[in-house]
Amino acid sequence: MPPDLEPLLRAVLADPNTDEPRIDFAIRLAESSHPADHARSEFIRLQLELASISESDSRWPELIGRERDLLELHRLAWEKPLRDRFRPSLTSPGRWLRSYMVGTGGLWGFSRGFVELILAPAPSFLSEDVAILDYAPIRRVVLSHASEQIKSLAADRRLDRLASLHLIGDMEYDEDLSILAACAKSVGFTILDFRLPRLWQDEDEMFAALRSQDEHNPRENDAFPAWRQADTPGRRRLQEIATTRALSVHKHEASWEGELLALNEWAFLGQEFRAAGAWAVAKSHHDLEDDDGRCRRLVLLRPGAGEALRGSSYCLGEIE
Repeated sequence: MPPDLEPLLRAVLADPNTDEPRIDFAIRLAESSHPADHARSEFIRLQLELASISESDSRWPELIGRERDLLELHRLAWEKPLRDRFRPSLTSPGRWLRSYMVGTGGLWGFSRGFVELILAPAPSFLSEDVAILDYAPIRRVVLSHASEQIKSLAADRRLDRLASLHLIGDMEYDEDLSILAACAKSVGFTILDFRLPRLWQDEDEMFAALRSQDEHNPRENDAFPAWRQADTPGRRRLQEIATTRALSVHKHEASWEGELLALNEWAFLGQEFRAAGAWAVAKSHHDLEDDDGRCRRLVLLRPGAGEALRGSSYCLGEIE
């Protein structure tokens, strides 16, 4: 990265929820002589525009197509400077070769022009990739194989800056969450047990139906399990997701799973992730449903946080 871009990047990192620092970054990139920088400048502005309009906007299909084209042409060039920061030295030839062949940093997703989403195994994230938090405005992280990594993850307070942190257990079965819960309790977390309606099996059809209906006409929506099982605040948030750009990461992105997990919790737990007092939301590796078609989630709370979540209609109580 050119040295004169460093202050602009620091401004983005300092205020990740604001558009103006990102626009300043895009303006500076447009002055570069490198084609990839020009494309990135366009991409930042394009994703900011996509984040501000609805899917019913007549510009939507053209903008989505252009976003896809830019990602296919330039993603590797845009990611390389970040990934190179975490490449192991030649003193570890095995790790160096693996990083050279497949890269480091897990799977990344762009949002509002910058890498904001990471899906990675927890052990490699901790050993190689966590430093990305100092170089990109990461908002969501989804970590697999996390059951026995809770202590190390909790010790890195940079993760407290995230909008959401999702932890996925190591085994195929829901019962494996007991291992994750035991590890979390051993480092002082309080754990609340939830059963939430699931979004991703029918989200496209349901959100399309909600966009075409009035929120006060729920009968026609009862065919959708997520709507049928939602309480009144949950239905209001589903309607909001359907009629705004909250559903902002597209399925061709590797980060789709992470964004959809976050939407699922936001719809049924409410508030922003940190405002609700949650440090992380955990699930099993294979996300099983109960007899009512709801998925299990463990909400991990630091001491003294998250009391408002106990009153949720989806909360079964604290795991002792």
